[in-house]
Amino acid sequence: MAEGGPHPDPHSEDSTLPKLSDSQLLKCPICLEQLRQPKSLPCRHSLCEECLSSYIVSEVSGTSDTATSFICPVCRTLTHPVDKTEDKDKWAQQFPTDTVAIEMIQLRNRTTEQHYCVPCQRRKGTLVPAQFWCKTTQSLFCESCKVDLHDDIHVGCDIADMNSSENWQLRQNTSDKKCDKHKDEIAYYCEDHKSLGCSKCIIVGHRKCDNVSTTEDYCEKLNSSSQLEERKTYLQQGADDMESMIKDFYLRQQNIADDKDAVLKSIDDLQERMDKRIREMKKEITDDVITAYKQERENLKVSTQKCERLKVAIQNTLESSATALQRNDHMDTIRLYQKGQTELEACKDLVKEMQMSISTVSIEHEIDSDVTSLNFGKIFVRKQQKHLPSVPTLVKPLSQCNVKEIRKLNIICPSDQFDCALRGVVYLPDGRIVVGDRNNNNIKLINDAGDVVDELKLDGNPWDLCMVDNTTVAAAIPSPGGIRVVTVTPSKLTLSSVINKKTRYYGT
Repeated sequence: MAEGGPHPDPHSEDSTLPKLSDSQLLKCPICLEQLRQPKSLPCRHSLCEECLSSYIVSEVSGTSDTATSFICPVCRTLTHPVDKTEDKDKWAQQFPTDTVAIEMIQLRNRTTEQHYCVPCQRRKGTLVPAQFWCKTTQSLFCESCKVDLHDDIHVGCDIADMNSSENWQLRQNTSDKKCDKHKDEIAYYCEDHKSLGCSKCIIVGHRKCDNVSTTEDYCEKLNSSSQLEERKTYLQQGADDMESMIKDFYLRQQNIADDKDAVLKSIDDLQERMDKRIREMKKEITDDVITAYKQERENLKVSTQKCERLKVAIQNTLESSATALQRNDHMDTIRLYQKGQTELEACKDLVKEMQMSISTVSIEHEIDSDVTSLNFGKIFVRKQQKHLPSVPTLVKPLSQCNVKEIRKLNIICPSDQFDCALRGVVYLPDGRIVVGDRNNNNIKLINDAGDVVDELKLDGNPWDLCMVDNTTVAAAIPSPGGIRVVTVTPSKLTLSSVINKKTRYYGT
């Protein structure tokens, strides 16, 4: 979301944060263009109303008609519309307009115009470039008119030198922070409700709150307890983590592109050894390669976009936070601190999600050495779970996590001939569970309600299970041996392949 107020001098020696221009801060994170009719979400990220509406419709499409929320495309915070009963394409209209962003866009457009001295235009009819702005009289003066006409009459005015900063007009228009409800100066912050307000807001809505202070006192509290500096450090770490994952995604896109090229070359080499009758088979298998490549490339692009959006949001928050501190702007400091907290939680959740779902993908082509069999072999998309390096500053230590019992399940099926002996459990992200029953030589699928919806008989007793991805599990079979790869659909288990059938496995 674009934030009000001037930004640091990009040539400042003590500025260590990434430098972002006003235009970057006023860009929509979806279309990457200047915000149009910006709408502000509760997490304080702003998007074009049209982009937000299209995103909401796309996000909830394919789900139940009773969907009542969506996630922010930047920080992935669960967001509820004001009126859930309205059509999904009208939810975006319900969110408040980001007036600060609109004002900043208007001010940026005006600061590109030439400003002239008002007295010179009225008295002499000449256009003399203005050098000073009097906030008290709302007038522009050249240096001569300021001395002759202004300074002799007006004393103690707030005068701004327009040549001293490119953002002089932005500062003079955004320095006063007024309450939207009462039009009084915002000077208080309620920690209980995490809200800013004027004195009337506090009297009306926060009389019984225990932690109400002035914005200046609260900022001093954040400064004295090093919370602002600590948040800055964590946000920077989050941005670095997003950058690292983005680079990793791009690298893997290149790897599967190389795999695609190698497979296509293998197909072409094999084609030269075959006669005309099997040329049609080449086209079919080539299509399989392209389809697999596009699917995996799209998956990586989606993950990359999630990281890129959150990275840009974090960098914007860091930039705006530094600016607010330099201006000693208490309201912006608190608002950006809250925004940073939301983005930090989103960063932790995204890192955790990626660690659970990321896998190394390779596309391989297996052919039969006997070309007289008249086939082009098969295309395999192999996935292996990949664990990202842990992020100590973002991941909560296991010792601080709480454990509680959610529910008890009965895995007995009518077809079971013996008592159940659980030897492996896989918990899928959507709440379903896959368990291995050693005594009955089967694998069972349990839905999120705790009911057994399918069972798959195996040619041996499953000793251990592991999750390959969100739709695939693998079972170790010590006797007769090997690994059984099983595809998991919402209500069906299907054996998809057998690996190393002569080798005894006790773990996966």
